[in-house]
Amino acid sequence: MSRFRPLHSHAYAPVARPRRLVAGLVMAAGTLLALGVFLVDTFTPLQSAVAVVYVVVVLLVAASGSRRAILGATIGCLVLTAVAYLRGHGWPEVDASMLRCAVSLGAIGITGVLALRNHERMLTIAGQARLIELTHDSIFVRDMDDVIVLWNGGAEQLYGWTAHEALGRRAGDLLGTAFPGERGEADIALFGAGRWEGEVFQRHRDGRIVIVEARCALLRDEYGKARVILEAGTDVTERRAATAALADSERRYRSMFETARVSFWEEDYSLVMDRVDALRAQGMTDFAAYLEAHPEFVTEACSLTQVTDVNEAAVRMLGARCREDLIGPLDRLLPGSERTFARVLLKIVDGSGVAEGETYLYNLCGERLTVLFALNMPLGPARYDRVLVSVVDITERKRTERAVIAMQAELAQAARVTALGEMSASIAHEVNQPLAAIVTHGEASLRWLRRPEPNIDEACIAIERVVRDARRASEVVHRVRSLASKEPRQHVRFDLAALVEECAQLLDGEIALHRIVLRVDVGRDAPAPRGDRVQLQQVVVNLMANAVRAMSTVSGPRHLVVRARADASDGLLVEVEDSGTGIPEHIAPHLFDAFVTTRGEGMGMGLAICRSTVESHGGRLWATNRPGGGATFHFTLPLAEVAEAHA
Repeated sequence: MSRFRPLHSHAYAPVARPRRLVAGLVMAAGTLLALGVFLVDTFTPLQSAVAVVYVVVVLLVAASGSRRAILGATIGCLVLTAVAYLRGHGWPEVDASMLRCAVSLGAIGITGVLALRNHERMLTIAGQARLIELTHDSIFVRDMDDVIVLWNGGAEQLYGWTAHEALGRRAGDLLGTAFPGERGEADIALFGAGRWEGEVFQRHRDGRIVIVEARCALLRDEYGKARVILEAGTDVTERRAATAALADSERRYRSMFETARVSFWEEDYSLVMDRVDALRAQGMTDFAAYLEAHPEFVTEACSLTQVTDVNEAAVRMLGARCREDLIGPLDRLLPGSERTFARVLLKIVDGSGVAEGETYLYNLCGERLTVLFALNMPLGPARYDRVLVSVVDITERKRTERAVIAMQAELAQAARVTALGEMSASIAHEVNQPLAAIVTHGEASLRWLRRPEPNIDEACIAIERVVRDARRASEVVHRVRSLASKEPRQHVRFDLAALVEECAQLLDGEIALHRIVLRVDVGRDAPAPRGDRVQLQQVVVNLMANAVRAMSTVSGPRHLVVRARADASDGLLVEVEDSGTGIPEHIAPHLFDAFVTTRGEGMGMGLAICRSTVESHGGRLWATNRPGGGATFHFTLPLAEVAEAHA
């Protein structure tokens, strides 16, 4: 079985010295042989063509010498032959000796010429072999028994096997070659056309599989018989992995593009950019100024912009049957006069890459849609032909916003009406008690005067109370008006016990009517409060009046206690306690809300006004049920008010 010696440039250096030594020995042997032949041919009486042996000398030199050495050996042997003939036979004559000399000269010359041609051919083959070795592609040769006979450096790098390890082994066993399809089809193409190209899967030395782009050529001898198969291969494993990753990325992008609930469009601005380039060639430098001066260009650009692809969300949004209905010029969907498109054109021409905004579209039914859009320019020289646009329909959101604005206006109007009603109810509620007291004291004074013997003193006392309550009603009205006009509150220091006494006088008729026992307990350590005396008096009157009404239906003892004491955390604590029916559980969470009442004839404003008044003084108001029945209302004035009162 023939073998090709592997050619490796890195293997030349270690064997260069032995080769030179062998060449020197061969040259020496050739020289000695030539000298021996010359002596025998010249000084012996042999009548034979001894000079033919010079052919061996030429062949020895040709085996390891250069072109110059071959040429020198050939000429030298020819000269020695001629010299020996002339030495032995003198001037040439046509005889047997001359014929033998001619034969010898011809043989030596022909051998020299053939040796030179063979040397040139070997140089060509060696150069080709070096080219095979220098290429980065894998190249190996296998004979018809699949045995590897040549293995270059590229094959070593690709498969990991050295030439020493690969030569003599079967390629199928070493590489485990597998074909994507049937191997028989590749063999038919190789032996039929003499060539085959395709991808194969082969095994690396470390066990991993590499994808190789193989190119096989069948080499035949002069008789047409197949001798060897040359296989060149390029590792495309990483390229295929990158291609697969790109394909996977494209599939993911397509999947997101198709299944997203947001409308996605692909648009082609190539024709628009061609028009822009033409304008630049004509001297246009400021595109924004050009658009301002030529608004018709926006309409033209809109007609030149092509919608090349849309997803299903866009089909649904625009009321189309299929995506093909939307493919075409953009001006079918976007008004060409829309100034938002002019800003998009500026972004595209400037190369900013992103454009966002709000605009209007028309669906295929002619309905106007309000949308938000975002336009992204891909990178690269062909970026104008695949511009991705995302579109969100906000038509319903805009309608909702308009409805909300209208509703807010209605609520504001309702709030103004409610505030007006609350103010009216507050005035009626606050003035009602002084007016009731005025009526009571006026009727009492009339009774004292209509007696057979009028009691002038009692009548005067009643009339003085009428005047006092009228002034109090006037102060209530003044306070309400001051609240409406943002007039500063008149905070003064006052005697809490005296204020409670005045409140009791206002309610003495109802207290006596319902047989209620009133007890006022203002502690000596209680600081004198400071605030709006009229407003705080209204708070105490309201709380006491509510307590009186809560006890009007109680059959047992009726006690009303008003107490005040210093509180470590809140400053001054005032409590109004009764033995009435208490606070119903369903009313308790909304007790201090406006228009909440437990009485059919009540307005539900008293406690709401009390809370607002106390909170405006920096305090707080709350209520609790007593364990034995009844309720207690607590309100506080903060330390700041108390400290100011002590100053």
